[in-house]
Amino acid sequence: MTGPVWAYHDTTSYDRHDMGGRALDWGVQPEVFKTYPGLEEARLPEPTEFRQNTLSELVIEPCSLDADTEITLPRLARILSLTHSLTARTRYGGAYFYFRSVASAGALYPFETYIGVMSVTGLGRGFYHHNVRDQGLTLLRAGSIFDELRQAVPLDEDHAPAIVFFLSSIFFRSSWKYRDRAYRYHLLDTGHLLENLILALRSERLQCTFHYDFDDSRVNGLLGVDPFREACLAVVPVWGKVLEQPERTELPPADQRLIAASRVSSREVDYPAIREIHEATFHPTLIPSSPPDMGKSLGIDFEPTIPVPRPQTWPDAISYAEAVHRRRSMRNFVKQDLPADCVAGLLTLVCAEPDSAICAEPVAESALSVGFLAGQVEGLAPGFYLLHRQAGLFGLVAGGYRIDRMTAACLDQGWLGNCALHFLFMCNLEALEKTWGARAYRHVMLAAGRIGQRIYLAATSMRLGCCGIGAYYDREAAQVLGLNDRSRLLYLVATGPVKKYAGL
Repeated sequence: MTGPVWAYHDTTSYDRHDMGGRALDWGVQPEVFKTYPGLEEARLPEPTEFRQNTLSELVIEPCSLDADTEITLPRLARILSLTHSLTARTRYGGAYFYFRSVASAGALYPFETYIGVMSVTGLGRGFYHHNVRDQGLTLLRAGSIFDELRQAVPLDEDHAPAIVFFLSSIFFRSSWKYRDRAYRYHLLDTGHLLENLILALRSERLQCTFHYDFDDSRVNGLLGVDPFREACLAVVPVWGKVLEQPERTELPPADQRLIAASRVSSREVDYPAIREIHEATFHPTLIPSSPPDMGKSLGIDFEPTIPVPRPQTWPDAISYAEAVHRRRSMRNFVKQDLPADCVAGLLTLVCAEPDSAICAEPVAESALSVGFLAGQVEGLAPGFYLLHRQAGLFGLVAGGYRIDRMTAACLDQGWLGNCALHFLFMCNLEALEKTWGARAYRHVMLAAGRIGQRIYLAATSMRLGCCGIGAYYDREAAQVLGLNDRSRLLYLVATGPVKKYAGL
C-alpha cells in the first residue's frame, strides 16, 4: 500500500496522452501582493552598502560569524532586499508586471515573508509582514514573541534569537494555473526564497538555523494566516546582539483582519489534493536508525569516483548583490560549449553549503539525489552523471547525449535542447516516506528549490542563461534517466550559454 506522498505525486503527474487543456479564468486571477488594509506600514530605509564579494566568495570562502552583531534597520533592509525584491517592471495588457529576485513557476510568486522581532535596533518587538512592493514592514502584532515562539519551534530557551523569519506560501496563487500539481511549486518556490534569505544572512555575517519541522498549527496561528489558504513552510531563527528591552508585553491574539488577508481572489477554487497532502505532512520527520542509500534506491548503478573540480579562474563576472538583482529566467540558449571553468564553478557551488546556515533537520542531505545531463560541455563527455554532494564527488551513470530526449519529456519545449547542462533533482518517494515519514516530502522539495535558486544566481554571475522546469511528463522523464518505478524527477534546472552573452 502506498502512502500519501507517492499517491499525491503520482496523481499529479503529467502524461503526454492525457493532458486535457483548459483556459485560465482571468476573472479570478490572484493578487500577487499581500496587503493588510487598515494596518500601519513603515517604510524600510533604502538599502545601501552591499558587500562587493562574488557568489563564489560568499559560498565557498570561510568567514567569521559574529553572534553579537547588532541588527539595525539598515542591515535588515539589506537582508530583505537581497532576499526578495522587485527588480524591473514592464506592461502587459494595460497593467504592470514586476520581475523579482526570486524564481517562481509561472511568475506567480506564492511566497510571503514574516518577521518575528526580538532584538532589532529601531524596531519594536512583535510580528511583521514584509511588503515586497513597497519594501515596507506591516506590524501585525506588537509584544514579546519568545514564549509563544518556543512552543512552536524547537529553540534553546537560554539563547533566544534576535530575529526569526517565517516563509509561507499562499495556495491559490499557484493553483489558479497549476491546479492540484501546484503544491510542488509551493515547496520549490519557497525553497528559492529560502536560499536567497540564507545567502543574504551570510553576506551580513549572521548565523542562522533553518527548520522544516515545527508545529504547523501554532506557527500559522502566530502569523495570523488562514491555514486553509496559506501555510508556513520554513522557519529561520537568526542570532545577533541582544538589546536592552523594556518590560515584556503580551502579544494580543490574531484578529480577523490578519486571517482575511490570506484571501487573494474574490472567487478562489479549492483543490482538495493540495490540502490533503499538506495535512499529511503535519507530523515531524522520523529519525531512522540506519537510513538507506537513497542514491542506490533510484535503481541505477552509480559509483562516485571523480572529484568535483575547482575552477582555475572563478568565472564570476559581477558581484553577488548584482547577481541577485539581475536574476532572470532566460531561455534563448545557443549551442555553444560551456567553458570548463563555468562547469567546475557550477558543480562546486551546487555541492557547497554556506557555513553560516545550519539545517535543524538535515533529512534532504541524505534523501535528495542531485545529478546532471551534460550536452556541449568543455572537458566532459555527454552523459548522465550523479553527484555525491557531501563528498564532493561525481560519477558517470550512462554515456551518450540525452538532452534531446529530456527536452521531449519536458513538454517538448524546444529551447531546452540548446542547453549545455540540465541539473536534475531526484528521489525514490516510496523509500523517502517509509524512512522519514510524509513530512520529508517537504524537505526534499524545499532543498531542491534552494539549490535551484543557487544555480540561477551562479549562472547570472557567470553571464549564462538559466531556467527552472517543474512541468514535464513525469514517467517519461524518469524513463530517460533509467529510474525505477517509485523514483521520480522532482525538478530540472537548465543552464548554458545564451544569445545575449554569446556574441551572436
